[in-house]
Amino acid sequence: MYLLDKLFNPRSIAIVGATDKKEKVGYAIFKNIIDGGFKGKVYPVNKRIKELEGYKVFPSVLEIPDQVDLAIIAIPIIYIPEIFDQLGQKGIKTAVVISAGGRESGEKGRKIEETLKEKAKQNGIRFLGPNCLGFANTLIDLNANFGLDKPLKGKTAFISQSGALFTAIMDWALQERIGFSYAVSIGNMADIDFGDLIEYLGKKDEVETILIYMESLTEAEKFTIASRTITPKKPIIIAKSGKSEIGQKAAISHTGAIGGKDFLYSALIKRVGALRVDNVLQLFDMTDALSREPVPKGNRFVVITNAGGPGVMAADQFDKWDTQPAELSEKTMEKLNKVLPPVWSHNNPVDIIGDAPPERYREALRILFDAPEVDGIICILTPQFMTKPFESAQVFYEVSKDKKKPFYPVLLGGEKLQKARRYLEEHNIPVFETPEEAVDSMFMAWKYKYHTGLLSRDNIVLYVDRKIEVENLFSDKKRDKQLLLTELDVKNVLKAYSIPVNPTFNAKTKEDAIKIANEIGYPVVMKINSPDILHKSDAGCVFLNIQNRSEVEKAFEIIIQNALKYKKDAKINGVIVEKQVEGDFELIIGSSYDRLFRQYIMFGTGGTFVEFYKDVSFDFIPLSEISAIEMISSTKIYKLLKNGFRNKKPVEIKTLVNILMNVSVLLQSFPEIEELDINPLVIKGNQAWAVDGRIKLSLEKRKNTILV
Repeated sequence: MYLLDKLFNPRSIAIVGATDKKEKVGYAIFKNIIDGGFKGKVYPVNKRIKELEGYKVFPSVLEIPDQVDLAIIAIPIIYIPEIFDQLGQKGIKTAVVISAGGRESGEKGRKIEETLKEKAKQNGIRFLGPNCLGFANTLIDLNANFGLDKPLKGKTAFISQSGALFTAIMDWALQERIGFSYAVSIGNMADIDFGDLIEYLGKKDEVETILIYMESLTEAEKFTIASRTITPKKPIIIAKSGKSEIGQKAAISHTGAIGGKDFLYSALIKRVGALRVDNVLQLFDMTDALSREPVPKGNRFVVITNAGGPGVMAADQFDKWDTQPAELSEKTMEKLNKVLPPVWSHNNPVDIIGDAPPERYREALRILFDAPEVDGIICILTPQFMTKPFESAQVFYEVSKDKKKPFYPVLLGGEKLQKARRYLEEHNIPVFETPEEAVDSMFMAWKYKYHTGLLSRDNIVLYVDRKIEVENLFSDKKRDKQLLLTELDVKNVLKAYSIPVNPTFNAKTKEDAIKIANEIGYPVVMKINSPDILHKSDAGCVFLNIQNRSEVEKAFEIIIQNALKYKKDAKINGVIVEKQVEGDFELIIGSSYDRLFRQYIMFGTGGTFVEFYKDVSFDFIPLSEISAIEMISSTKIYKLLKNGFRNKKPVEIKTLVNILMNVSVLLQSFPEIEELDINPLVIKGNQAWAVDGRIKLSLEKRKNTILV
């Protein structure tokens, strides 16, 4: 971190590519630095000119007579490897590479960028970029970028992967009077990346919140470790673009970074205790809300309004968060009845009617702040004929100033509300423009608290237990290049890790099948046992509910015939005969290896419609007990599992937690597992059976977790 401090707090700067051509980036950066009030030394570097606005220009960094902390480079990227060698000779250990033309431009640029990384390593240089706009450190009045204006001072750090968005946000923040301590355009992250900046900025007293616009990660492990260290102390709020498939492709082409699956980004942001928002404006909404108001302790929120329509709009927005407005107690209702007109809504949203004076807001708000069933208040004011906006704003401040519950006022209007809006902002109360914006912000504030609460209980233990029978099986399979295991093999692996399976055996002949069926008891299921036939149902090689000997004989013959018809050269190991089990719910547990995120794990609604429902949650190994519980409770089927449904009994959630934890141990123990699927996992009460499964191995040796 010492070198990053040199970069962001330099005493002297060389600007390589500083120029007198005012349309060039080198001139813009030079002007921003000297006009911004930077008190350190500035050394323009350019072979063509001798002087620039009163500053001596040096033909090379090697000609600068003094020590230099930071080089900012704005010349064509093909010349920068040579410049890095000069920096090494000069002892300059930090740089900002503004120049584009790296990996975002194609294979040639990727090679140049790799050369830059090699040169930086050889010369002990840490650098920001390439393809970035630079940065600002308002604490030392350093505006080292080619944006338009110097940002205001504040206690928020902003990191942007998009240069264009960086300048747009800086301009918008000036208009909204939003300040920063640090603002960084991170570019291609060939060296300094999100993890480096989170670790560095998170330790700064002058940074209270870290805002990030992210398109992609390059070092997921570094980001994870840094974020898990910082989020318990200060919020990290992330606007991640590239949710759709088209968006992901756009992000890859824009930054040249490795593209990841969006659902894995969401899972990782949650696991590290950060907060993901939907757009850039919400970054600042949440900064405003978290810095000015208490964080809600729960998600029981009340809406108070002087207009029915906006109240309904707010209530509708609760559906987005899969919850309802708080249910007011009889005691609270009685108190409200005493101070509100008889025609008030008698419900939440609390509609106090369009003629509400400030005093009515005061009385209702006092009651709601004291109500134990309320965790936060959204207060809507619309400018009707009898409304007194400014006086109401004074009441809002008076009633809420010492309370430990968040209070989000919505001033729904324009000119008539400007004075009230200014008053609230001057008194450090966030003001929202729409009911939806306020509802989203309050729920996101609660999500932030919820995520950090999960993190505090997320006790990760990397537990490796390589069962000898599984190790021998995998070794044999990898030696023979049979990387896709049969169902029988999969179930033997699962059994070794205490993951329950239904009794399953292989029959090489009809006589074997009959004997097995008689021993395990009818009804049975019969399937082809072949490494060459993955989708057994598609091949007509699965028979259910077999009740007797004759049905076993018939099923055996048809399965073999259909298998050879489906794939005439298929290797057939026999026919699986297994006990048919009946449960109340079908679930899925799956895992796959991603090169960026490594091994991730999935839980959710299973069966044949798993891809249709897409009711699944994701996380990363190793799972802790709290992360396993969160995976289960994050799915829509959780309510059915917990409470039961019609004739289906509630499920023992602890049973599912144990299975997930055992799957996690299996995956930790064997990094060579490329893919794992248990579908369906049939469950009834506290009993579960992995009825079908699939494991694919890899020949690669690799680390399979980003968490430790």
